[in-house]
Amino acid sequence: MGQLKSSEDGALAILPIHFDLPAHAIPLDTFVRTAEQAEAIIASLNSELFDGKLKYEILVLAPQEGSFKSRIGVYLVGGWLAVWSFTESDVGQAFIRGLTLQDPAHWAEQAGAAIREQMVSDDDNEAIEDSDEAPADGEVKSRAAAEFLVETTKSFLQTDVSELESVGITTTRFRDGFAARNEFYEACADTPEIWGVGFEDEPVFPVGRSDFLRLQVSLPPREDEDDEPWSTGIVDLKVTSPNWDREDRQRSWKGKDLKGRERLFRIEDEQFWGLVKAERLNIHIMDTIKVQWAFQGKATSPKNIRVLRVLEFNGDLLSEALNENALEAILGGYIASDIEQGDLFTSHSGRK
Repeated sequence: MGQLKSSEDGALAILPIHFDLPAHAIPLDTFVRTAEQAEAIIASLNSELFDGKLKYEILVLAPQEGSFKSRIGVYLVGGWLAVWSFTESDVGQAFIRGLTLQDPAHWAEQAGAAIREQMVSDDDNEAIEDSDEAPADGEVKSRAAAEFLVETTKSFLQTDVSELESVGITTTRFRDGFAARNEFYEACADTPEIWGVGFEDEPVFPVGRSDFLRLQVSLPPREDEDDEPWSTGIVDLKVTSPNWDREDRQRSWKGKDLKGRERLFRIEDEQFWGLVKAERLNIHIMDTIKVQWAFQGKATSPKNIRVLRVLEFNGDLLSEALNENALEAILGGYIASDIEQGDLFTSHSGRK
């Protein structure tokens, strides 16, 4: 459990972000990116679970001795009643048990014990067992709410998307949180010195370097992205994590472009899936593919990637690229992009 501190005005719970690395330093950019994305995840949970009613501050606490540890303080100053209103519902109780593996009463008990221990520690002449003073109910629930928020954030950061969705944390509803988690692990992956990440004070690292890509997920378009123009291009990719289950809408294909940048995408090519079903592909341990895709956003950081045609698979020619008419029929207006150069050079108008 994250460490709780006493305060007359609020409750402070600590989220350790513990990096497994050979040195005692990480790049400033990694420190800032991971801390900012942890904050964004907390904001998403507050917005979606508690209607934004929690009032808190995010603090950066002094690091401790040993391997590098970023310590994020979640200082809850108001709105804790929203947590307990949520826990009174059947949905809320199932959510808490599913995500933290504990009942709501557990957090109240832990917070009460922490407060009682601190009350006694202020008087060295008394033992915990001899103290008759009980913490106020409001103080207990405030501290428990802060701790619950931290524990939920920890679980969100290291749990597979299928398990999260089983308790109602979907990529659609919690899109901002998943986007922040993607960025969190992109920052870790971009730092070769980081071998793993943990979320306890102890040097335990349940998320290894091989998990950084696995925990990044494909995100549905935002509602305001519906009218964002599509760009198209032809690129070569090295597949690092395929998904041969076409009906699986939760996990994307993952690969790297020629510059080593991670890409998450879905394959919409009917001919390709026909070849998969007929077992006519020459599959390797590490497959290489040439694809014609469509995406939104910048060419250097594409999002909502849709592979419209798989042109080559491990050097075998599968199909020709779609022409302008076919692309307009699928996408409406689009921009043809020279992906490798990052330049947009041809615009095609059409109705979406």
